[in-house]
Amino acid sequence: MHVTMDMSETRPENDFFKAAHSNDINGMKALLKSKDFDPYVRGDLEETILHTALFSGNKEIAEFILDWVPGLINEPMTSDMYKGETPLHIAVLKQDLEMVNELLKRGADLVNSRATGCCFVPGDDCQCYYGEYVLSFAACIGSEEIVRTLVKHNAPLDAQDSLGNTVLHMLVLQEYKTQVYTMYDLITDLVIENQQPSLEEIENNDGYTPLKLAVAEGQLEMFNHLVQKQKKIYWTMGTISYYTYDLTYIDTWGDQTSVLDIITKSRNNKVHQFIDAKPVKELVQQKWISFAYKYFLIWMVSYSLYITVFTISSLYRPLKPVPPGQFGEYVIKIQKTLAESYQTKEDYLRLLGELVTIVGALVILISELTYLHKIGPKSYFGNTSIGGPFPLLMICYSLLILTAVVMRLCADDGEAVPISFALIIGWCNTIYFARGFKTFGKFSILIQKLIFGDFMHWCCLVFICIIGFTFAFYILFHTLDLTDYPYFKSFSMTLRTTFELMMGLLDIPLPYRKPTPTNIYIAYAMYMLFVYLLLLNLLIAMMDDTYWRVVPETELLWKVQFAAVILLLEQRIPAFLKVRSGVPGSSLGFDDDKWYIGVEEMLPETEEQTTNTQAKPKSIKWEKVRKNLGKIINMKNSDESTRL
Repeated sequence: MHVTMDMSETRPENDFFKAAHSNDINGMKALLKSKDFDPYVRGDLEETILHTALFSGNKEIAEFILDWVPGLINEPMTSDMYKGETPLHIAVLKQDLEMVNELLKRGADLVNSRATGCCFVPGDDCQCYYGEYVLSFAACIGSEEIVRTLVKHNAPLDAQDSLGNTVLHMLVLQEYKTQVYTMYDLITDLVIENQQPSLEEIENNDGYTPLKLAVAEGQLEMFNHLVQKQKKIYWTMGTISYYTYDLTYIDTWGDQTSVLDIITKSRNNKVHQFIDAKPVKELVQQKWISFAYKYFLIWMVSYSLYITVFTISSLYRPLKPVPPGQFGEYVIKIQKTLAESYQTKEDYLRLLGELVTIVGALVILISELTYLHKIGPKSYFGNTSIGGPFPLLMICYSLLILTAVVMRLCADDGEAVPISFALIIGWCNTIYFARGFKTFGKFSILIQKLIFGDFMHWCCLVFICIIGFTFAFYILFHTLDLTDYPYFKSFSMTLRTTFELMMGLLDIPLPYRKPTPTNIYIAYAMYMLFVYLLLLNLLIAMMDDTYWRVVPETELLWKVQFAAVILLLEQRIPAFLKVRSGVPGSSLGFDDDKWYIGVEEMLPETEEQTTNTQAKPKSIKWEKVRKNLGKIINMKNSDESTRL
């Protein structure tokens, strides 16, 4: 992308800029000799005459200006739009290698020149975000010779812009992939030549390395390119090759912003696609087989037993008969006092179940609040991959249990209310464990999508309609003898009746042997046509549309949720129970301290010969590799037993 400037509109109408724009060397020479003109004059965009000459592509007059006014070589533009843009930036954007060499020869600053105007930084007015530094500009426009020239003149390869992005980060953000791949490989080769192997490890302000940034931006092709650059051939047999992939920045071990974390915390479907990329998919499978499935089953069984204990304790909560005539004929039992609640062996057995329930609720509340503080409310409540509604449900459950405890201590008869709602929430939360199973996990996703999408919006609309018709019915029946219309004797009864009519649970309750005003029948007909017939069928149609739209995404969403469950288990289990996935490079014959995972790949027969020639890099100790071949074969077998 080239940044151009229409000088006829932006430069002032004076002789200096006219001469620079028209390449009038004689006129420029006369002006520079004259004491009436300031060679450091600025235009409308705070550009100098050297900027104007370079924008116009006039090399001759640009060199002439440098000869007469060498101080202009590092003068930046100072307008808000193009602040910091130097003549060297312009020469790079014009891809003028000759002018770049000339400016470097004359002492152009490669280290401190930064284009920080709103044209060059992300925002509403941004036209090209190229990373502020000259080297980043050259890399983003794909000028290989200029990049080599700048690096040769000691351009800082690790320079970070105001967002913390290096030249490699900037290449990840570009769209022209073929050009970007070539330039990325060139930069990394130049880094090796300059003995700076840590360039790909530099993090920006968001904590992203170039590899992580590719994931966060949904750049799947770029991610695959970067991963392929790092993989190593372990062994090859015919068209079957076994590769080892570097797990640095991908695995969550010791990294709070790993690739897996980015995938599971993102709401972007483009980012979710990385769950099927190599070696992410194989890493998730290995984690599940090595430790996660065991702890998931323990977690699921423990929770099922816990909620069962709570249910049994609730069913046998302490009640006693009501003294005759104390609470009317409908209430036959009331809550026992605290002293009366724990007297027999059965009471103490129930007490044990109640203590288990209370301790479990406290553990759930503390763990959920700790996790909320760690990841923030936005990710905690808004990300369905991490938890969606389930964390909120568990917090509500714990608070309801604690409320019931307080009411029990205060001998309050209303403890049945929090207990009943806690039972509903507790049992509904068992749906969370559907994530561990592919078929049930998809149903869980569909339920969440339908409830928190179509159904919530529909409920808002229906609520407005029901309230309006409830007031209408209440007013129409208000003047009649309500003993004949008991379903409309109060506003609350009218609201309940209106809701039941909407659900089709009953016909309008009217005494058909007595005359009823025609207006009531008209209002009832309007209500049934609009709410019952139209809105209910609209809900069915919306859900059907959402179902067919979401079904293709359910498997991918389930895989992301599956990975999120594994990471949650990895974070919450004690450190001594954690198992690191992969194999250390030292045990595979590699001279590093990184961890790797093996992936089997089938290659076309035409590539067999090429692969074999690359299968024995000098850095690998093949005698040690053969001794450890069983390890990577076991990794393969583990992968095959847990296909997502």
